[in-house]
Amino acid sequence: MKRIITIITVFAVISGVIVTQDLGAQEPDFYTQQLDSQDTMAGRLRIVQAAEDADTEFYAHALNIVVMAFPGTHENNQLRAADDLAILLSAKLGEAGHTASGPDLWRVVDSFSNPLARAEALTSLGKVQAVDFLPHVIQLLSDINLEPGQDPIVREQVAYGAITALEAYQDSSGYLPVFFVTVGWYSDRVKSRAREALPKIMDNPTEPLISVIKSSSYNYATKLGAIQVLEASSITTQQKSQGAVASLSEAWRVSTSLVAQQSILALTRKLSLSMIRRYGTEDANVYPLLERSYREGSDEEEQIAALAALAALASDDSARILSSFLNDMNVRLARGTLNREDERMVRVIIPALGNPGRPSARSALRAVLLADWPGAVHVLAQDALKKIP
Repeated sequence: MKRIITIITVFAVISGVIVTQDLGAQEPDFYTQQLDSQDTMAGRLRIVQAAEDADTEFYAHALNIVVMAFPGTHENNQLRAADDLAILLSAKLGEAGHTASGPDLWRVVDSFSNPLARAEALTSLGKVQAVDFLPHVIQLLSDINLEPGQDPIVREQVAYGAITALEAYQDSSGYLPVFFVTVGWYSDRVKSRAREALPKIMDNPTEPLISVIKSSSYNYATKLGAIQVLEASSITTQQKSQGAVASLSEAWRVSTSLVAQQSILALTRKLSLSMIRRYGTEDANVYPLLERSYREGSDEEEQIAALAALAALASDDSARILSSFLNDMNVRLARGTLNREDERMVRVIIPALGNPGRPSARSALRAVLLADWPGAVHVLAQDALKKIP
């Protein structure tokens, strides 16, 4: 008798598990039925919140209902419920990578006014790889980049979602819109987020950034931002050098009478010179630019940066140019027209001329020894000559 009771008990337990599992399997259908029977956003929100373990198709169905019903929603409490639904459902579908929800996610972006709902939907568009809407996301961010509008905080929130979406898409077409955020009107928080996203969108941004540097469509600050991002990227030294030469050329091609703009151009040239010194270049077009930075540079710092770049290149061309600088100094000394800045500069030119070790540098250095320079300058010239084979 006891054995029979035990068997019955075990059977009941097993049956109970089966019944429970069956009911659980039916829960999404139950929630779907409940959702379909609701005619308010608040009611739909309660159903979605209760369906914690529903499958992805339930959430996709729920979002479709929300976006289709949203145009007829006007009461504040219902609008708030719709926003909460959009945020919750967008996040669920993004986590699930439900690509088929792309059209409804875009409807949230396009029709909702709540920036957090729009940002969450944008983020999920990238996560689900809804590529049909990539051009829409790019255009949206490009439009926001143009101006902050009457409520910049709201526009920043939407832009943040667009940046995250483009980061997830990892498509090169999204690179420049995100780059323009880094040099745009945004707060530091959003600019920082854009800088983080850039290397994930495109491994080698040389081509788009150089196109910005060379284009007449962008202002000086944007061009400076382009070479700064290029320098901070993980591209090869040759590619960085290519960008630096293009940047230096552009900074000398343009001119302005505005002091603030002149300052930006000077910063651009100094960064470019520093990059050329570190990464080198085989581009012969750089030499007239380096000579110009020495002769016409904004200040002594730019002049010294040009000399350092010439010394680092260690070519016959750089030795020829440095020799011409030193010969000019010798002439000024003979004429008695040297100033204090010239006396400081000659102490930089001589080591720069000796470091490349080019035989063509001997003549200018020997001329120093024959001129009436202070003993310390003669010592510098002697040391430089010793470095030449």
